[in-house]
Amino acid sequence: MSSRAETREGRKEEEEMSDSHSLNLAFEKESIRIVQHEVFALLLKTLNDHIQVKFQSIQESPMDAHHLAMFIFLLALFTYATAVVVEVMLRTSESIYHTHVGNIRLFAGGLAAILLLSVLDQVLGCIISVIWVCLYVKIAYESFQELYRILCQIIAEVRHILRRLSGRCLEEEEPNQPQV
Repeated sequence: MSSRAETREGRKEEEEMSDSHSLNLAFEKESIRIVQHEVFALLLKTLNDHIQVKFQSIQESPMDAHHLAMFIFLLALFTYATAVVVEVMLRTSESIYHTHVGNIRLFAGGLAAILLLSVLDQVLGCIISVIWVCLYVKIAYESFQELYRILCQIIAEVRHILRRLSGRCLEEEEPNQPQV
C-alpha cells in the first residue's frame, strides 16, 4: 500500500513540476517580448537625446539636415507600432502568423534605431546597417520558406475544392442527356 501512495505522490509532484515548467516557458516568452520593447524604447530615447545634444548648437534641425533618413525613420516607427498591435491581435486569436509579424516588428524597430544612429554618425550607421541587412535577409529567407509552404497548402486545397466542384457539375449535367 505504501508503494502505491508513494507512486501517486511522485506522479502528482511530476505533474505539478511539468505544469509549473510550462507556465514558466510562457512567462519567459512574454518576458522576452517586454524586454525587447523596453530595449527598443531605451535605445530610441538615448539616440534621440544624443541627436538633441549634437544639433543644439546648429541652426538646422535633424529633420532638415537628414530629411530622407528622418522620413524613413517615421515610417519604420509607424510600422513598428502597427506590427505591435497586429502581433497582439494574432497572439490573442492564437494564429501561427504572429511570428512573421513579430519579425516585421523587430526589423522595423531595428531600422528605426539604425536611422537615428546614422543621423549621429554616418559611418557607424552604415556599418550597423550592413549587419542589419544580413540578419534581415536571413530572417526574410526563413519567413519566405514558411510562407511558401503555406501558399502551397492553400493552392492544393483550392485545387481539391475545384475538383470536387467540377465533379458535382459533371454529375448534374448527366441526367439532362438522353440515355441511349
